[in-house]
Amino acid sequence: MASIEQTSTGFAVKWRIGGKRSGAPQTLSFRIPPGQKPTATRKLAEAAKQLAESRAHNITRDEVRAAVIGDTPSAPVGVPTFEQWVDTYLEKRALTGEVQPDTLERYATILRKRAVPYLGARYVVDDQMTPDLIKDWVAWMTTTGRTPHGKPLHPETIRRAHAILHGCLGAAVPRYLSANPAARPAGARKHISGLPKATPFHGVFLEPWELGTIQANCSEAVHDLVYVDVRTGLRLGEILVLRPDDVVPDGKRPHIKVTRALKDNGEIGPPKSAKSHRDVTISEEVAEVLVARMAGKRRGQLLFPAPKGGLWNENNLRQRHWLPAVAASQRCEEHPPELPPKPARGPRRKLRVDEVSTCMCAGRVKRTPRFHDLRHTHVSLLVEAGWSPKRVQLRVGHANYQITMDIYGHLWEGDDSDRLDSVEKLLLMAADERA
Repeated sequence: MASIEQTSTGFAVKWRIGGKRSGAPQTLSFRIPPGQKPTATRKLAEAAKQLAESRAHNITRDEVRAAVIGDTPSAPVGVPTFEQWVDTYLEKRALTGEVQPDTLERYATILRKRAVPYLGARYVVDDQMTPDLIKDWVAWMTTTGRTPHGKPLHPETIRRAHAILHGCLGAAVPRYLSANPAARPAGARKHISGLPKATPFHGVFLEPWELGTIQANCSEAVHDLVYVDVRTGLRLGEILVLRPDDVVPDGKRPHIKVTRALKDNGEIGPPKSAKSHRDVTISEEVAEVLVARMAGKRRGQLLFPAPKGGLWNENNLRQRHWLPAVAASQRCEEHPPELPPKPARGPRRKLRVDEVSTCMCAGRVKRTPRFHDLRHTHVSLLVEAGWSPKRVQLRVGHANYQITMDIYGHLWEGDDSDRLDSVEKLLLMAADERA
């Protein structure tokens, strides 16, 4: 339902597009002329409210304004609404080729799903696209935003949407905007948009025994894939498209040439960034596994095809092979999870991946790593072996050094157990002296 609110200068009619909480908010203000009674202005506001309701709220404030008082909002000729600008921005980014198609698709989805419903009817000019409006948008996502499963949006989802909006509005400077309203003011220590705090990185760095236990429970379809991935640190999209052509298994420097990657849309394209084009050196053991998989294959065939041939579906790989292997490693022989009830007919169903042991017995994996955590584990092993941050960055193909340090910097800080031992010795010495 549209509503009328009295303000200090007149009346404001408010509604949401479509009449839903997720619809873009619309506010149309009517100012009482100086020296006149509010009656006439109130009637205009009521007419606007009736028009919005008669259209089931599927009408913008500018359309209502034009219909009720016959003029349009003060926007220069040729200035787009935010919704129109999103289309223009995406088209320009596609033409430059700077952003890969699958990444641009994600940008489009996020802008149209998260930003357009709230900002779409606003013109891209300074007096309409303001920092306060961006702050209200962030608050709207925080309080009313929902995932497809009905859960509140994760802080990182909100921060990612804001970062993409920042780029979108930044491209409108200086043609339409004098400054980016989504940017942090120069010299400000804190962002004024009210963004939720960034959540710390929680990758799983597997211990060798945990990795061995999971590896032992892997199906034949993914056994070699897991073996090679944790020893090379390749992204899943990179290792799934490897061909015999990409492997140099002998010579002074055996290595894998990373030149392609499987994208989110299922297509094969270039790796994630320019630095992701790289040669990844391999050990003799990895070379042996790859040579065995190369046997009998043509140059362009996949080294790690799906069980029925062709490219893996990444979700199927995780759900049907990786997670079952992890779950099997989380079950204890002495304290197995309770079996599912036996039906009146037919066999008992298999245990689900969330049906695992809860004991603290040694030898049972107690964490639930993602497949991507094999890459994190590889880096942790490199650090333990004495690799420098720069060498790690080049090997894993991060776009810049800062990404490596943001994700893995804590690994170079070392283990404090030796320092704690020294503290304990000092305390013991003090206790002996008092005695």
